Amino acid sequence: MSAFSYTSMLASIIIGLALVDILMSFNRLIRAGKAVRWHWAAPAATVVVVMTVMQIWWGLYRPEADSTTIGQFLLAFVALVILFLLAAAALPDEVPAEGIDLKAYYHRNGQYFWGLFTALLAWLLLLDAIAAAIDGALLAFLLDRIIDLVVLLVFTSLIFVRRLWWHAIAMLLLSSGPIAWLSRSLG
Repeated sequence: MSAFSYTSMLASIIIGLALVDILMSFNRLIRAGKAVRWHWAAPAATVVVVMTVMQIWWGLYRPEADSTTIGQFLLAFVALVILFLLAAAALPDEVPAEGIDLKAYYHRNGQYFWGLFTALLAWLLLLDAIAAAIDGALLAFLLDRIIDLVVLLVFTSLIFVRRLWWHAIAMLLLSSGPIAWLSRSLG
C-alpha cells in the first residue's frame, strides 16, 4: 500500500463524516417540519460548503504522491479538520422543541462559519506560498493566485459584514469557482 493510499483513506473518512454531518442536520430540519422557519442563507451557505468539500476531496487524488511524509500529511490534516468544522457549522445540529429560525441561526453562527472558511483558504494558500517561496517563486505564486486572494478577502468580509444582500452576492461569487471546476470535471 502506498503512502498516498494510506493517508487518503483517513482523508476520505474525515470528508465523509463532514458530509454525513451536513446530511444529518438537513434531515433533522426537514423532519422538524413547521418547527423550522426557513431562510435562504443557511441552506445556500451549506451548498457552498458541499461544493467545496467535493472539490477538495477530488483534488486530494494524487496517485503520483507515493512519497507522502507524515509531516506533509499533518499539514493536510489541519485543512481537513477545518473543513470538517466548517461542514459541522453549516446547519444547526438540533431543532429545539420551540423551533428554530434559520435566519437567526445564520446570523448567530456567521462569524464562526465564515471565519472557518477564511481559515481554510488562508491555510491552503499559506502552504502553497511557503512552497513557492522555497522554490524562489513567491511573486509568481501571488500573481498566479490573485483570484484566490480576492476570494480570501470576500470570505473575510463575510465575517464582518452582516448585510444579507452582500452575503447573497458573495455566495454567488464564491460558488462560481466550484461550479466552474465541476463543469470542467464532468467531461
